[in-house]
Amino acid sequence: MKRYLTGIFLLLGLLFLAGCGREVQMERFEQTFFDTFDTVVRVIYYAESEEKAEEYGAHVHSRFLELHKKFDGYHTYEDQMSLMEVNQLAGQGKVALDPELYDLIELSLERYDNYGVTNIAIGPVTDVWHEYRDGHVVGLDVQEEVQEGKVAELPPMELLEEAAKHSLRENIVLYPEEHAVEIKDPLGKIDLGAVAKGYATELVAKELEEMGVTAALISAGGNVRIIGTPPEADRKYFGIGLQDPDAATGLEPEAENMIDQLYINDTSVVTSGDYQRFYVVDGKLYHHLIDPMTLFPADHFRAVTIVTEDSGLADFLSTTAFCLPYEESRALVESLDGVEAYWIHRDGSVTFTEGLSKNLKSQGATNQEAA
Repeated sequence: MKRYLTGIFLLLGLLFLAGCGREVQMERFEQTFFDTFDTVVRVIYYAESEEKAEEYGAHVHSRFLELHKKFDGYHTYEDQMSLMEVNQLAGQGKVALDPELYDLIELSLERYDNYGVTNIAIGPVTDVWHEYRDGHVVGLDVQEEVQEGKVAELPPMELLEEAAKHSLRENIVLYPEEHAVEIKDPLGKIDLGAVAKGYATELVAKELEEMGVTAALISAGGNVRIIGTPPEADRKYFGIGLQDPDAATGLEPEAENMIDQLYINDTSVVTSGDYQRFYVVDGKLYHHLIDPMTLFPADHFRAVTIVTEDSGLADFLSTTAFCLPYEESRALVESLDGVEAYWIHRDGSVTFTEGLSKNLKSQGATNQEAA
């Protein structure tokens, strides 16, 4: 077994399911790895054998690695063209892309044109924040070391405003027939950080289904994608905890770890929160989700969770809804079919869409039935 599969294929339970006139033995396995998308990826599979689980696990890890390299804006690779290489060619004409990188950019631009806020052209601004956070950032969705002795500072507004001049949506031009993109501004830069994990998670989930997986759960940072329903006799729904931001940051040691729990199947649950990736300057927390209007971290909520079938759409919408004032955020969610949301407000209060209430533990839902 490779070291990246630490914890994978740990047998957690044994099930017997009827199938094709015979009982099929199903086992539950877990996989964890740390080397993609700067976060921890955990996967639960139900499979007929350890061999099948190994097959699924090898595919998941290899695909997450491949997609991580394609969407990486900070590194280049010998075996894969990355987003960083595309950004390095800004102002030099169009660049032919791998189909998955092209599709993610195209989808992100279409969604921005429809819903606003989450602009992948914001790379010059997020680069400034990345530089100032570097060596200080902590949070649940982080796999890097804090540098001791380095003073944490905020970027000056004039630097952010200058970067914003090069963060315009119209700087990115697509050439569909050639699967190519052009960044017209030489100082422009694409940032896929708000959309890449969800898109990758959805791709991998679809591939697992094609491989025959009927029940699984992928958790990549704040992105959860559920395949099917849990096959155990004692439950009918997967339970997904909604993190209490105060507990997650450690700022309130007495806070409960989970503020609520969702019982839900065959869908995606994606959270954007101020506790997932942040640094502290003069005692104040500054997270990584930048409001394009203020060029500073959005301060409308502690967290927003989106529930919808497609993990890529959920990832985009969770960032968008997080960066909008509540009335606009809720109006956007309620305008979309098949989309539900849960908001944790700055004062610790919560609100949620009516369609989500039947799935919440606080509203009476259990892993056996909806409220």
